[in-house]
Formats: sequence, structure tokens, C-alpha cells
Amino acid sequence: MSPPTGAESKSTLVDARGCLTPAGFAALSRAPVGRAPAELAAHLAGCSRCQERMLAGGGPVRPATGAPARRAPRLWLGVAFAFVALLLALGALILAARAR
Repeated sequence: MSPPTGAESKSTLVDARGCLTPAGFAALSRAPVGRAPAELAAHLAGCSRCQERMLAGGGPVRPATGAPARRAPRLWLGVAFAFVALLLALGALILAARAR
């Protein structure tokens, strides 16, 4: 089965936004190296959306998953560490004074 040609090719391989359809990606994938349809190859070269879809396997675009939200540092934990450090320093001073 040969790929469609002319106006039929454009309507089935490119959507209303001008981006490649799954049939367009299939046509690019089936074409021998260096023999892809010029219109499709030119569009793919300039369209980052289609490039991402091609690298993902030609499927529909999925929203990017963001990194999990970072939690704010706990203020009480910092205060607790500072208090413990102060107690340890005070204990060390008391032990040093008793050793004299």
C-alpha cells in the first residue's frame, strides 16, 4: 500500500493546527532513511511539539509532570536544634569548670 499523495496526503497526515497526525508519524517512521516526505520532514524539523511527540513514539501530547512541590523548612526544627546545641555547649562548660 503506497502513501496517499497530493491534497489527500496533506489532510490525513497533518491536523488542523498543522502538526503531524498519528498517520503522519507512521508515514515518517515507515519511510527509508533520507526518503521521508519532504513536507512532513520540514515540518518536523521546525516544530518542537511534533519533535517531542516523535521522540515519545508519535502518541498524543501529555502534560509534563512537574517536580513535587518543595516543602517549606520547619522553623520549629531549627529552633529545637539551636536549643539542643546551646544545652550541649552549656553542659560542656559546666564539665570543664568542675574538672579544674
